[in-house]
Amino acid sequence: MRLSHLVRSCPVSFIFGCNPVISVAGANFPVWMLCLFAGILVSLSLRPVFVATGIDEWMTPRPLIYSCLALAIAFLCWLVIWR
Repeated sequence: MRLSHLVRSCPVSFIFGCNPVISVAGANFPVWMLCLFAGILVSLSLRPVFVATGIDEWMTPRPLIYSCLALAIAFLCWLVIWR
């Protein structure tokens, strides 16, 4: 019983050690948090561009579209900068 628990929890402990951390003003933050913040800011700054070009009216569930856009930008930021 103990061996099976050890085998199941061993890969999880390896995942936690692979998280890059960045120091901001003396506090350590995970990099994914910075990427998510950048994705949210970029998606919010793209909204006026979409409104000006008329694309925004075709994006029907706006909260879903903009949150997915923020996640896509965050994933791209993670891949380009830290991988």
